[in-house]
Amino acid sequence: MIWLTWRQFRAQALAALGAIAALALLFALTGAHLGHLYDSSGLSGCSGAEACSTAKSTFFTDLKANSLYPVLYFAGVVLLYLAPAVIGIFWGAPLVAREVEAGTFRLAWSQSVTRSRWLVVKLGLLGLGAVATAGLLSLTVTWWAGPIDRAAALPGGGQSLGEALPNHFMPLIFGARDLVPIGCAVFAFALGVTAGVLARRLLPAMAVTLLVLAAVQVALPMAMRAHYLAPERTTTALTVSPNTPGVNLRIDGGNTQVNKPVDIPGAWVTSVRTVDAAGRPWNGPAPQICLSQSSTPEQCLGAINQLHLSQVVDYQPADRYWTLQGIETALYLVGAAALGGFCAWRVRSLRLN
Repeated sequence: MIWLTWRQFRAQALAALGAIAALALLFALTGAHLGHLYDSSGLSGCSGAEACSTAKSTFFTDLKANSLYPVLYFAGVVLLYLAPAVIGIFWGAPLVAREVEAGTFRLAWSQSVTRSRWLVVKLGLLGLGAVATAGLLSLTVTWWAGPIDRAAALPGGGQSLGEALPNHFMPLIFGARDLVPIGCAVFAFALGVTAGVLARRLLPAMAVTLLVLAAVQVALPMAMRAHYLAPERTTTALTVSPNTPGVNLRIDGGNTQVNKPVDIPGAWVTSVRTVDAAGRPWNGPAPQICLSQSSTPEQCLGAINQLHLSQVVDYQPADRYWTLQGIETALYLVGAAALGGFCAWRVRSLRLN
């Protein structure tokens, strides 16, 4: 069974191995210089918001000077979202669907090897292949992007550089780092096998795998990730001035919105609410001077400061990163185990005629 499984899927395995080797070489050649830029910018030894902000600016400038780094950064993210889909479509979906569609399952399942053993061996070997493939890709990309992720987690200037140095807690980045891509790849493989068992045709199984996996990859970060653990909460005074970076003031009729970026190094800020001195949500009315055509921005912001507003911030602290990674990976693995159990039951019930 092991030899037969290797013969059937050696083309996919060798293609994956070649792709990983080529990507690892590319990232290795550029990663050393990226680490050098991080060290030479002063980020590795900075302390305090002002010093780290200056070092971040230097690092950001160096990154922009070479257009290859942004391309590789986002290419790594895309790669780790595509890899589970490729595994599910080209490894998982054909495992049963191709046998049923070609009719070879009648021969394979009528030999001395039972259906359960046939399925367990194939699921086990290809599942390990999926783990190894996703693990090596995630290790390579996470190592290469490490200097950028560490820079984004340092204090000072995180908001002004937020788009250029995304925090590894960001929904898009979190799913392309460390453990989560491995769990997603195992789930995608099991999903592909399940789609093949149910559809019994290869192309429909591939399409279903892609659609369902994409929906899961969107639903988890958008609807569930923020609720894995109860967020911590802090309240900060909302003091604004024309020189405060990132201040947002919007006056629309009777409604007013005012806020400024919150800098909690390395944390994932999930919500920011503006409240008044009594702790009630505040959305206006704006001070009368802000509505006057003759007032200056300084006068308006000064009047807003007299309201003694605060911002209530809900966030996941930096030290919860690995806990959240573990929770999401476990969800993927539990889903994969459930799908694998369903496939085992379904394969035993399929008729040979």
